[in-house]
Amino acid sequence: MFFLSKLLGSPVRDAADKPAGSLDDLIVTSGQAYPRVTALAVKRRGRVVFAAWDQVTSFEESGTILRVPATDMGERELLPDELQLSATFLDKQLVDTDGRKVIRVNDIQLLRTGVDVHVVGVDVSSGAILRRVGLAKVGERLAKGRQNPKPHLIDWKDVDVEHTDDSSVRLAVPRTKLELLHPADIADLVHELSPEERAAVLDALEDDLAADTFEELHSSYQASLLLDLPDDKASELLANMAPDDAADLLADLPDDRRQHFIAMMKKDDAEDLTELLSYPEHSAGGIMTTDYAWARLDDTAAEATERLREQAEYVETVYYIYVVDRSEKLRGVFSLRDLLTTPLDKKVRDFMTENPVAVSTAASEEEITDVIAKYNLLALPVVDMEGELHGIITIDDAIDLVLPLAWKKRLPRIFH
Repeated sequence: MFFLSKLLGSPVRDAADKPAGSLDDLIVTSGQAYPRVTALAVKRRGRVVFAAWDQVTSFEESGTILRVPATDMGERELLPDELQLSATFLDKQLVDTDGRKVIRVNDIQLLRTGVDVHVVGVDVSSGAILRRVGLAKVGERLAKGRQNPKPHLIDWKDVDVEHTDDSSVRLAVPRTKLELLHPADIADLVHELSPEERAAVLDALEDDLAADTFEELHSSYQASLLLDLPDDKASELLANMAPDDAADLLADLPDDRRQHFIAMMKKDDAEDLTELLSYPEHSAGGIMTTDYAWARLDDTAAEATERLREQAEYVETVYYIYVVDRSEKLRGVFSLRDLLTTPLDKKVRDFMTENPVAVSTAASEEEITDVIAKYNLLALPVVDMEGELHGIITIDDAIDLVLPLAWKKRLPRIFH
């Protein structure tokens, strides 16, 4: 087993055992799960020359011996499936899809298999940094007494070598793998990236997943990141976000940019956001979402079920279905359980709960949390002075009012 840091800079000697230079990098194939070393990049007399792997007779951390004269080494172009290992990966960032976090490539592990040497892992431990600056023994002393002083290795097969970018730190994970993560996990990864990388990740995700991820980002990042995205992506992202979250985000933008994005939206979406933006930020109207499940008084259970199917993609929660009359006034509520256990021909007005608990659009945060806690609600309807239903406040939005973000993320996400 080798570590790249111990190989770099080691002496290279030729077939006559004369100094031929020092190891500058390893050339590896990129088309295998565990890349194979195909050549050495050797620094010799101020320039970099190359020795093919079949020109190497001995390869150790203490040094490399060639089977050819030093003069046989020369310049060469990398093949399409080749990469410079150190230049491409060392000190770059990648995603550990198992640990669900961004990690830094502090060192690279190689393994001899027969006559070949393969790349097998990434060391992300702090000890790897000490090893690279020649303080490996210091790291070993510091590690004494710890339960796990071994290197923290990530399997190389989890590294996406097809998405490299030598000009910048890259997020080394394919989009297909990234989309397997929960939006909250992707948000945690994005928090650790540069502004340009954040925008690139959001731009690469499917619209719905990008919106869910964006909602999980810390509010201090959201406005600046939105402005870094292309207009069409930003507009699509806003359209796919929950209206209350989109309104909160737009409220943090300069007036001209806010109006610019609203003008790009569909009429219904623009009207909903304009309404939400008209309420004070910390009032029920400013906190509520306009995406809720509803039914009419004279609907049968079968008709209400069909409405719910049509609405399900867009509503914030389906646990409660709110009943409104033709004037959009709130008349009742029933649960999903009520709907599933009611005969299909029974009218909504006959099994709903009348006069549901609600708050006005002007209600304060304290009033909202008190009502939700008192009545053990998963969602709270918001009405105006005439009783017209304008939106709902879900339990997770109420949790936002009373719990820090870090605590909220520990709770089960059962309300979406």
